[in-house]
Amino acid sequence: MVKRVFVDVAIGLGLAIAGQFVQLTASIVGPLLGLPFAYESAPEDGSVPEALLTQIDWMFWLASIGMLLLSFLIGLILRIASVREGATRGAAWVAVVALSQFLLGLGNGVVPVFGLLGVWVYFVAVVLGPVLAGLIGARRRHAVDARRGADS
Repeated sequence: MVKRVFVDVAIGLGLAIAGQFVQLTASIVGPLLGLPFAYESAPEDGSVPEALLTQIDWMFWLASIGMLLLSFLIGLILRIASVREGATRGAAWVAVVALSQFLLGLGNGVVPVFGLLGVWVYFVAVVLGPVLAGLIGARRRHAVDARRGADS
């Protein structure tokens, strides 16, 4: 049990690091899609213009797609066997990712990102990936059990 907690924390750290690259990619793809990405960096005067919050929100919305895919693939690799296991593991992963985002936010100045819907969608995506993998794992296990029952 303790080993699994350490594994889940390590996966959460990996997702937090990978999430930064996913967010960077989203910030590059956003302008190519015509989304309102007005800022390359936050204003030096410490202000938080509405356009910056909109840009950050869109970045997290786009990054949530990548995080869903990434956490889903990790769930498939780990062969998560049920939705419950997926939710448990996803909760551990998202706790680490959310803590990471909080700490990074402190280092970059106080921008109220936790008030943006895109951030919460990003966190839900991290949990939803292993839940979906668990749904597939449960169906796979059910199909194997049904075949074993038919063979008996």
